[in-house]
Amino acid sequence: MAHAPQTDLNPLRVLASMVLSESAVYGVIMVSGLLVIVANKSDEPAEVLLKVLGTAIVFWLAHVYAGAVAHLGDDLDETHSTAVKLASAIQHSLGHLWGMLASAAVPLITLGASVLGLIDQDRAIWGTLWLNVALLAVLGYWGVSRWSPRLWMRLAGALITAALGFALVVLKVVIH
Repeated sequence: MAHAPQTDLNPLRVLASMVLSESAVYGVIMVSGLLVIVANKSDEPAEVLLKVLGTAIVFWLAHVYAGAVAHLGDDLDETHSTAVKLASAIQHSLGHLWGMLASAAVPLITLGASVLGLIDQDRAIWGTLWLNVALLAVLGYWGVSRWSPRLWMRLAGALITAALGFALVVLKVVIH
């Protein structure tokens, strides 16, 4: 689902459209899935953090690349150079995918606290998984609130979206 280009220059609206997007939902799910897999193979908090961060960046770059390739033909103006068309495609892709990277940053703060020794790794991983469930609930609520004023529909959207995060928590329990 693509969003219309951002024309509002209000910084809060720009930030909200970046962070509260389908790419943000994907980023939260991706980080949760990575945690379930990586945390069971690594004992060192720094290793978990670096693997999750590195993989998130690689996936983000892959999505930016794929989005740019998919939109290379959007600019049909024959007076535009190839460089202008390429820049436009990359800009379009970046505009839609910052949420994926931003949503990965929030859970990485919890993992960073583990690296610094502020909390133990197990609590950081579980805390991050539960934080991601809450983030998915917020994203689901926000997504439904864009098209429905009904509270029960917004809460249903939050519950359904959070259920995917909860499924990843259950998967962690099964694997652990």
